[in-house]
Amino acid sequence: MMDVAHRTDGAPAAPARDGVLLRGEDLCVALDDGQMLLRGVHFTLKAGQRMAVAGPSGCGKTMLLRSVAGLIDLVGGRVMLKGRSAAEVGWPAFRRQVVLVDQRPVLLDATVRANLELPFRYRVTQMGVGAQRFDEAEAVALLERLHVEPHRLDQAAPSLSVGQQQRICLVRAMLLRPAVLLLDEPTSALDEPSRDAVEALVAERSQRHGMAALIVTHDSAQAERWCHTRLVLEPLGQELAADG
Repeated sequence: MMDVAHRTDGAPAAPARDGVLLRGEDLCVALDDGQMLLRGVHFTLKAGQRMAVAGPSGCGKTMLLRSVAGLIDLVGGRVMLKGRSAAEVGWPAFRRQVVLVDQRPVLLDATVRANLELPFRYRVTQMGVGAQRFDEAEAVALLERLHVEPHRLDQAAPSLSVGQQQRICLVRAMLLRPAVLLLDEPTSALDEPSRDAVEALVAERSQRHGMAALIVTHDSAQAERWCHTRLVLEPLGQELAADG
């Protein structure tokens, strides 16, 4: 697949001098029992680029996203954001810029509004350069883009369907205006119109604001139409790298 030209006006983060926003270098991930799951994974993401992560079930796609997000410790290799490691950026700031949306929605037993407001209660979002506040008007606009009615704001989040919960989690991530979005099967529970709405919104944010995305999907047709490049994870024993 060919890359495309990207606007970066209003981008949440400037890429490194080589144009790379996020880089994975020789990443190695092991299971809790020490068994190696991934070894030698390499990828680069430029501003505005969307990369599909593909491969057979159990090959480590979700574990890769979680390790990039810093939720799982790497056995080897490093993740670089704009040419700096997470330790150099600082973990709170790194996690504000590199945001994971799990396939299984992670929501409080509270209203949708409370769940959307949650990240903005943390000190790292309220202080310093780029300080952020919860914008309910923006939240409503994003919900409507994803076919979730505004009145759902006052509904208990756990009472929603799984597909609605997936979209709530995506809106929460989008409100943070991350530099990189990590998406794990983000449309797995959605009907076709809602799937198309998610794809369109992420593509728009990529093109207009330079947001990059690393997207796990089992749908090869979705990867082809939605993403610029593809990272294929093979059974352990081969070095892994992104094509395109």
